Amino acid sequence: MTVIFKNILNKESLLNIYSRAVAFVKNNRILARVCSLCLIGMMAVGVSVVSVGITLGFKVNYSGSFIATVRNAQVFDAAKSIAVNNIEGSDADSAIETPSFKVTLTVADRLDSAAAVADAIIENTENIVKASALIVNGERVACGEAEELREYLEISRTRFEPEGAESKSEFTDKVELENGYYLKTEISDPDAVKAAVEAIGVKTVAVVTTDTEIAFSKKTVKTAEKLIGYSEVTTAGENGVNRKTESVELINGEEISRTELSNEVVKEPQTEVTTVGTAKTTASAAQRSAERSAGFISPLKRGSFTISAYYGDGRGHKGMDLAANKGTPIYAVANGTVTYAGYDGDYGNSVIIDHGNGLKTRYAHASALCVSKGQTVSQGEVIAYVGCTGYSTGNHLHFEVMVNGNRVNPISYIGLD
Repeated sequence: MTVIFKNILNKESLLNIYSRAVAFVKNNRILARVCSLCLIGMMAVGVSVVSVGITLGFKVNYSGSFIATVRNAQVFDAAKSIAVNNIEGSDADSAIETPSFKVTLTVADRLDSAAAVADAIIENTENIVKASALIVNGERVACGEAEELREYLEISRTRFEPEGAESKSEFTDKVELENGYYLKTEISDPDAVKAAVEAIGVKTVAVVTTDTEIAFSKKTVKTAEKLIGYSEVTTAGENGVNRKTESVELINGEEISRTELSNEVVKEPQTEVTTVGTAKTTASAAQRSAERSAGFISPLKRGSFTISAYYGDGRGHKGMDLAANKGTPIYAVANGTVTYAGYDGDYGNSVIIDHGNGLKTRYAHASALCVSKGQTVSQGEVIAYVGCTGYSTGNHLHFEVMVNGNRVNPISYIGLD
């Protein structure tokens, strides 16, 4: 329409048109009156149009949608330049499609600016996305979704921190994220993003605490209240704890320095105490004297055995068990006559000696016997050897004292009380 007006104005001058129109109207009164009315109407319409700001504009059809209304095509061109300048990628210009325009009447203040049209172009271009670029030491190494990049960076930054340690980690390279608009072809695949992130240097300083066991020591306490052969752990040993705290510096997980911050014993070890008896149990002349009315000696050489079970001991045990190596000689505790020598069920190879005055002694579980029934033996004579025959869980001598047929506690008879 503007072009038409320009063409008309170029063909004839305004003065000629005006002169002819006035002459024509003067010669025709009716027409003059009509023209006056039309002129008044046109003036009224013109005043109305000017007062509300109605103007010609162009609706922009971009990628199948009307995205803006502009004064002319030059506004879109300016918007395209703005958009291209805000998009990362050398081929950004070709990503923007060619629009079409439709003439329209609009209000002047509803015309869109180039900046607003640039935003609309970016939002409606399928090949343009909002993303972040990973910049390392000033160089772009990857591009991806912002939140995903932040997660990768956090995982990578902390991946060398020792478990359970108080740590602080930082990148040794300068790392930045630049948010903006990017062509889809600029977006890196997840593996490439991960590789780029993991290539960034990481420095980790960790405070590491190490607990080391301190082995407990052992000691033996002697007591005259217990007989030789008695041994018992009276205080259990317990390891202590030494705690060392160090500051460890690592580059990409490789230790480059270690500084001791503290070193202390946080738990003292507890010494294991074993109590052993010192009361003499060796056969001697004194043992055969008035200290023991029966005059018995030990059936095994002192120091060659330990007491593995006492009389009674909660299971109705009617003798004493003296543990010793197989083949250890067994002695007659006093003079007497052998009333039994042979295999006797649970007792295994067994010897019974009658010492007179209602006293008898039994020697069980022997590996071999050295006497026979009816034989007279002397105190200290070898009558058998320690073994594990019959009902027995290990090499030992089961020793009994019988008084008038009743089994009694033999401990005082052989000086082990």
